[in-house]
This record gives sequence, C-alpha cells and structure tokens, in this order.
Amino acid sequence: MDDGRTTEETHVAIRTEPWRAGTPCWTELSVDDVEVAKAFYGPLLGWSFERSPSAPALVLATVDGVEAAGISEIHEDLMRSPSSDLGRPTGWLTYFATGNLGATAEAVQQHDGQILLPPQPVGTRGHRAVACDPTGAPFGLWQARDAIGIAHVRAAGCFIWDDLRSPDPQGAREFYTAVFGFHTEPLPPEMGAGNSYQTFAHPDEPGPLGGIGPMMGEDDSAPYWLVYFQVRDIITALEFVESTGGRIEKRHFDSPFGRMAAIRDPQGSRFWIMQPSQ
Repeated sequence: MDDGRTTEETHVAIRTEPWRAGTPCWTELSVDDVEVAKAFYGPLLGWSFERSPSAPALVLATVDGVEAAGISEIHEDLMRSPSSDLGRPTGWLTYFATGNLGATAEAVQQHDGQILLPPQPVGTRGHRAVACDPTGAPFGLWQARDAIGIAHVRAAGCFIWDDLRSPDPQGAREFYTAVFGFHTEPLPPEMGAGNSYQTFAHPDEPGPLGGIGPMMGEDDSAPYWLVYFQVRDIITALEFVESTGGRIEKRHFDSPFGRMAAIRDPQGSRFWIMQPSQ
C-alpha cells in the first residue's frame, strides 16, 4: 500500500498525515482471549502493547511506540453476523478510511451492502462502523479524529497488504469501486492470475492498495479480507509460529513481491506474512 509521506525515526517509518478516503488504513483483531493474542503476535511481529487511553477496551499494538494494529475482544453486537465463521466475525478486520462516515455508510447500503455496526465513537480516537459487502465479507470504516489508523509503515511488523477473498470477485469489485471510486486492473499475464484477481487503487495514484479475487480453494469458508504483515526473516517467523500453537497453512514461497506464507494464529485467525524482496 502507498503510505504517502513518511519520516524515518530509528528504523521505523512513521506516518502522521490522515489516510486518504478509501485507503485501507487500520486492521484490528477480534479474539476470545486478548492475552493469548499478545503472547503470539508480540514476539512474531515485534509488537509491544498498551491500552488506548481514550478507548480502554482496545489494545494497541505498537513498534517503538508507533501504532501498527489493534486487538480487542469480540464485539457482542457482531456475534450474529451473517458474514462470520462459526457465528462471529473473522479475526482480522480491515478498515477503510473515510472523511464522512455517515455518507460512506449510506453509500454501502445504496450499493447492496449492509451495516453490521452503526457509526459510533471510539473514545477520542475517531468514529467507526462495520459493514458487510454484497458478497458476504465484513469490513470496517474509519473516520479519524486523534488517531489516523496505522502509523507504523514500510517496516517489519507493519500491515503491508490486503486481499479480499470472495465467491464473486467481479461483484465485489463493482461494489468497492462504487463506494470508494477505485480503479481495478488484472495482474500482469506472466503472473498467471488471469482476470480473477485484480488490484485496486485510487485512479490518480500509481500504487495499488490491495487486491480482490476468488476464494482460492477456500470455498467452504465465509468471504473475508485477508491481511498481510511484514517480517524481517520469514524462516525465523515460521519457526516461532510452529513452536507456539500457530498453524502454517501454506509454507513460504517466493513471489515477485517477496517471500510469503499463510498462517493461522493459536485462536484460528487467518493472516499472511511477507518478507519483501530486497
């Protein structure tokens, strides 16, 4: 994802400007046991943790004090989501930035999406809503106030990419394009993805923000947004996963973007890790 202007402090890239509307700007993990999640993700991604001063239910994952992601217990209002695994939302939830949460929520509904959690404040950090696209995948909306979302970027431990896994990728692309104004395009032919997987981007910016594609062999799963995190050494990361109750669903392989692997954490949440190409 393009993170706009950043500064370097020690080895961490830091973003301070609000994210442009439509940009995936935050990811948050909903779990049964926050302490188990902290014990797993802390060593794996180099995260430290602190409670949000204005939203105590939210645990902030940080790198050198810079926000990288959030962790919270499963939200009771979403327990009966129709777009969930085992009656509850998929663990990692991708949030898209918006400058007008009410208007974006209306646009979601106008284009056959659903609002699962109506707009509400998160302390003084900002306002959020949780929605579901017409193909069944949940996602979040974030209107910043004190917190822009992700501030730790382009370094180990950061949220580096996102994919939508959907049974109807064309319908999904039409929905997100209508709501956020995206431009989509297929990957280069040499990558062998055909038209089923396409990246999305702001039409006036060169860098893609993520991808939208089919379920990729997970036809028995509910649709979901998949998050990717950057690691320094994928071999070391996978050794840690196996030693701490996580599961490797797809062992590391090389891609044009770097070396990747598919993981389930000890509580079953999906995510991928990536060691970028040098």
